Amino acid sequence: MEAILTNSVLSSLVILLVAVLLDAVWRWPVSYHPLTLMRLLARGMGKKVLPSRQDAPAQHYISGTLGAVVLIAPLVVLTALLVYLAEYPVFFDAIIMIAVLDFSHERYRYRQVVNTVGKNKKALSRELVSAMVLRECDRLTDIGIAKAAIESLVLKFYYLYGAVIFWFLVAGPIAALTYRLLLLLSWEWHPRRGGYRYFGMPVRKCVRLLNWIPCVLMACVMLLVTDIVGAIKALKSAPVKDRTSLLLAAFGGGNGIRLGGPAYYQGQKYRYQRVGGPREVRFSDMIYCKRAIIRAAILYVSLISLTLLVTGMLANQVALP
Repeated sequence: MEAILTNSVLSSLVILLVAVLLDAVWRWPVSYHPLTLMRLLARGMGKKVLPSRQDAPAQHYISGTLGAVVLIAPLVVLTALLVYLAEYPVFFDAIIMIAVLDFSHERYRYRQVVNTVGKNKKALSRELVSAMVLRECDRLTDIGIAKAAIESLVLKFYYLYGAVIFWFLVAGPIAALTYRLLLLLSWEWHPRRGGYRYFGMPVRKCVRLLNWIPCVLMACVMLLVTDIVGAIKALKSAPVKDRTSLLLAAFGGGNGIRLGGPAYYQGQKYRYQRVGGPREVRFSDMIYCKRAIIRAAILYVSLISLTLLVTGMLANQVALP
């Protein structure tokens, strides 16, 4: 029993570290990434079953829920069966984690934006940042481009990187896969897209419930690697208290920069409140924010690894006769 528990913990730790290290040094080509197919299926499903604008919100909710189940359930069940029947399930667990922990694409896009902003290529910068965000980017100033890129990288660090690792730790690779697929659907069926206001709401609410604890944990880790006093002040003074605003407020306060503000979606202006630090974003802040995320990632993975080891040791002690 002791050996089984020890092997299970060590396997999980090795899978986590391999996935994190590969994500840090290697970027899975988008054309061959398994989630690319899922992204295309989600778009096709949305266009096919999306009710008309004249239909009642309840019809949108039902269609969105059924669409998510039809897309996700067969893939998750078949993957779980494959892992269960495999002679070496650890190998497939590792492949799943490498696939769902694809934060390297976000870092790559962010690095491209930083390079073009540094070279004062505004048109190219707007085009590149538009691949990171849903908002319209053709009116963004230099400050707006930098803020949009930073906000996108930070939020995806919480929602994608932190939450995927959290659910892997709590319930294993299949749970991490399920969460990642739900997150993908919530982005593809975002309420700010035309006609998806109610259709994508069930998936979005589910994702928000699943990433609530990971976001709190990641925010605490981020506080430790930035200015914790400034972050707490920004949280207290934030004019709005929704989760996204609070996460941006804490990060902006910790780095002394102001985030948020008006944004255009589908030609409509949304007046989001500005939160965070006392000053506007500068080009150098794009570098500093990236470094803060790297430090937070290292600390988060270290704490997760330590938790796995301690859990394994405690389980072994309980199992001893």
